[in-house]
Amino acid sequence: MTTEGPLTGAQPRSQQQLSAPLIFYVIPLIYSSRLVKTSGANITMQSYSPLPAKLDAFPDNLVVTLPSMACASVSGDDAKTFLHSQLTIDINKMADATVRRSAHCDFKGKSWSVSLVANGAAALYLIAGTTAVAASVEQLKKYGVFSKIEIASETETFDFYLLKGKQPTALLESNFAALPDSPMAMVESDSGFCITLDYPADTVLLALKKDASPAFLQAVSNADFPLFEETAATALDIASGIPALTSEEQINQYVPQMMNLQALDAIDFNKGCYMGQEVVARTRYLGRNKRAAMIFKLPEACDEIATAKLEKQAGEHWRSGGTILRAAVLGEETWILAVVNNDTTPEDSFRLSTNPALELIHCDLPYTL
Repeated sequence: MTTEGPLTGAQPRSQQQLSAPLIFYVIPLIYSSRLVKTSGANITMQSYSPLPAKLDAFPDNLVVTLPSMACASVSGDDAKTFLHSQLTIDINKMADATVRRSAHCDFKGKSWSVSLVANGAAALYLIAGTTAVAASVEQLKKYGVFSKIEIASETETFDFYLLKGKQPTALLESNFAALPDSPMAMVESDSGFCITLDYPADTVLLALKKDASPAFLQAVSNADFPLFEETAATALDIASGIPALTSEEQINQYVPQMMNLQALDAIDFNKGCYMGQEVVARTRYLGRNKRAAMIFKLPEACDEIATAKLEKQAGEHWRSGGTILRAAVLGEETWILAVVNNDTTPEDSFRLSTNPALELIHCDLPYTL
């Protein structure tokens, strides 16, 4: 799963185009309420639970709204062949109703997007934050003009949610005949689709058609499940080492291996040609990648995370230590996924330029690089 608004001390900005002349205001209070567009002109007021002060205080069962999640569909006779020539994974070997992580690169091997690719019954879906999906769709349309494909934005079709725990997923029984029985599998229905994710653990990504959202949100409220803003999903993602490109400045800056995608089954090194393949292959076989994404935690809230720089101690001095890829600010913690030297060890000292008095805590990745 990927979410927008990487530096999420504040509410993520939405890049979706509204189809009706409606104005929405976000009020970031301790107990906040937001106007949620659900379908057409239907508007519901939804109250949010306060974010826990620390990640380990998150409840076992929760629901998170993902307003900055976007989706594009690729359909038609040449859909699989075309995407196979564009992405880092072997689309032709994807079984029906399965999902994989993937990168879409430029000719230099730098990533336009990092997305979930879902092999649906009528289309392949690319799911990521709005910035990444927009960047990829623009490029895919350039190269797809001679293929029998249709590329369409589905962002106005679906509302996205992250569900954690067995109790919230039980709410989906009214929309789906069954739920995916293994990680990175999907189930579709007239209401949308849902994906059981590999990371974060015990989570489901729900893409619900907008006319079905009001009933789902009412069911969440009736069951008294906590409903969190998107920062909660970003924090869970970071603690699971899941990368995302969520701002214009991050597009075309990272080779997939710099974001650990080889460890997330998001690169097939023995597949046919695709844009950027030579760079991705050389990075692997010639050992040219010197970067990796690592997890850090600051034991306090960093309100200035949007402008913070990562610094690493070198003797008596502090120098640039890498690039912050994603961050989430909770009440008493700040979680960070940063691209740093891949020989970084827990003995290396890092800090934020905005919080120089406290060193960052190294956190283990849940997978092996």
